[in-house]
Amino acid sequence: MALGQLVNGQWTSKRQQDDEQGRFLRPPTRFRNWISQDGEQGFPPEVGRYHLYVSYACPWAHRTLMMRALKGLEQAISLSVVDPYMGDEGWFFSESPGCIPDTVNGTTYVRDLYLKVDPQMTGRVTVPILS
Repeated sequence: MALGQLVNGQWTSKRQQDDEQGRFLRPPTRFRNWISQDGEQGFPPEVGRYHLYVSYACPWAHRTLMMRALKGLEQAISLSVVDPYMGDEGWFFSESPGCIPDTVNGTTYVRDLYLKVDPQMTGRVTVPILS
């Protein structure tokens, strides 16, 4: 499995994650915002406004699905699920069982969601994504 990334808006199948001593380096998250009750500390809560992108193969994404269910937000936050296999082109939507296509933005690859926000994006392409 290739762990690619975007570099200046272009996909590359190579990703440098280690320093010179072989230690794993996790870069900071580029996009991080909040949903707050008053909307002053971030975005306001609103039924139908948000869409969640996940992979069942990702433990972080799995946690967001659990919280969505525990909070009873399945009807408020729509969902797309990528193929559990991350190919050389990164996370993608397929016709495989359990996958749910991107009905909001119509993308094939998760990286296209990042490029909608920043066409010159450099960094990792990960799930979960709440848009």
